[in-house]
Amino acid sequence: MRSNSWLAAILLYACILSCSNDDNPAPPPDRDAPTTGTWRVTLFSERGNNETGDFNGYTFTFDSNGSATASKNSTNRSGTWSINSSATEFNIDFGEKSDANKPLGELTDDWEIISITSTEIKLKDDNDASEEFLTFNQN
Repeated sequence: MRSNSWLAAILLYACILSCSNDDNPAPPPDRDAPTTGTWRVTLFSERGNNETGDFNGYTFTFDSNGSATASKNSTNRSGTWSINSSATEFNIDFGEKSDANKPLGELTDDWEIISITSTEIKLKDDNDASEEFLTFNQN
């Protein structure tokens, strides 16, 4: 009986070691990805409310010089964008957050980068209390 307990303890220990959290970091964001093609908002949520529909009809471009453009029905709105030096934040500025500037002003923020690929930009607000999430996908 005693050898079975010893064997069980060894197996449990081996399992704990093999199941340890490796904290594999996400791959670094593709800094050039935003500058190719046009993008659309496929998710904008705030405090659990899905407000993605506010961006229906908008397309976005992010130029390599840091300028951003939001287009809807042949109307263009200029803004700026950047990725910080540590590649942890995606900064967007389409003007102040106000009722008069909705919905584009809602994008103005220092967003924490979840991931950036050639087809998707996933962001979350750097203030966890706001529970804001933003995703762009290539058109």
